[in-house]
Amino acid sequence: EYNTLLEYNASNKISAQNYQISQEEYDNMFKSNVDKNKKMVAITFDDGPHATNTLKILDILDRYDAKATFFMLGSNVINYQDVVKSVYERGNEIGIHTWNHNDLTKLSSDKILSEIDSTSTAIFNITGQRPKLVRPPYGAVNSVVKSTLCDYTLILWNIDSLDWKSRDENKIVPLVMNDVQDGDIILLHDIHATTVPAVEKIVKALDEADYQMLSLIHI
Repeated sequence: EYNTLLEYNASNKISAQNYQISQEEYDNMFKSNVDKNKKMVAITFDDGPHATNTLKILDILDRYDAKATFFMLGSNVINYQDVVKSVYERGNEIGIHTWNHNDLTKLSSDKILSEIDSTSTAIFNITGQRPKLVRPPYGAVNSVVKSTLCDYTLILWNIDSLDWKSRDENKIVPLVMNDVQDGDIILLHDIHATTVPAVEKIVKALDEADYQMLSLIHI
């Protein structure tokens, strides 16, 4: 639904109330030194978590004081609960990517809600928080999806690394860095081992270009 961070920020839908916690708890949980006069970008990961790749990516993010948003599959959440907890406790945002990566435009409203609610519950059972961000698989959205998920914020992207296709860091990095601009949302996948070294190079290059790398909730 939102193609850039700037559009997302303008929606102003994320607040402490969405998370059913106090404003003080919210501020303490997601403290960040956001400079509104500085370039910002959101790095996002789909399809995880992964037993090892996700943790390696977290280590890279931590080295550069960067945050990201991880759109998780419920089927992976239940298998890698410690990884989910680590993503959350290290200050990154967790979003919903359905339970089994089904195309939501091909499902009824009830089945859409089942995919989302089951994943939300799995994440809640680990973190104590229910995500309000949803990334529909394949970016597939129609009027039924939008009306069914009206209580959520749908997040797409505007830079596709195609890491799932190339599995080659020498192709992934240029696809991101050649086009990146202030306010972009970058799509990557933490389930692929080849994405990890690409993330290392991308984060380093963004840091050198003076970008703030923020999870969507920090905006």
